[in-house]
Amino acid sequence: MGKILIKSQNGNDTWFVDGISIGVRQPKLIFGTKLLELMRKNNITKEQMIDICGNSYAESLNRIYENKEIPKNKLYDKIINYFGVERDFFLDKELQNVLITSERLVVAEYKTEKRTKEVKEKLDDFIMECYRTGKPIIINFPEE
Repeated sequence: MGKILIKSQNGNDTWFVDGISIGVRQPKLIFGTKLLELMRKNNITKEQMIDICGNSYAESLNRIYENKEIPKNKLYDKIINYFGVERDFFLDKELQNVLITSERLVVAEYKTEKRTKEVKEKLDDFIMECYRTGKPIIINFPEE
């Protein structure tokens, strides 16, 4: 049996590959997204957050909201103490949520590691069935 024909999730790439596996991606900067989420839940405006943290942090907070900056330790501590969350609350932890080819090219990304494993298990079953019956293995990764 030959290679697997795949079309990437974004539709930009089509390749023949030897295999597909779950990969580990680089963490994304999500501190600002998580901070805004906490602020919404607690009905806190950006102006109120500046008052809570101090005027000297206004510019830094604006960069943080846009996920362009991680706060320095002093500001980080103020934020986690105010909201009562753990330090790792602001970290991107779902890193094994991509499917990669044998050539290490990312072909699909899912919201969670659990979903990635579900998709991979279904793909494994499909690939084995195709191989067993002598059919070509063609995979199109649709967006979710």
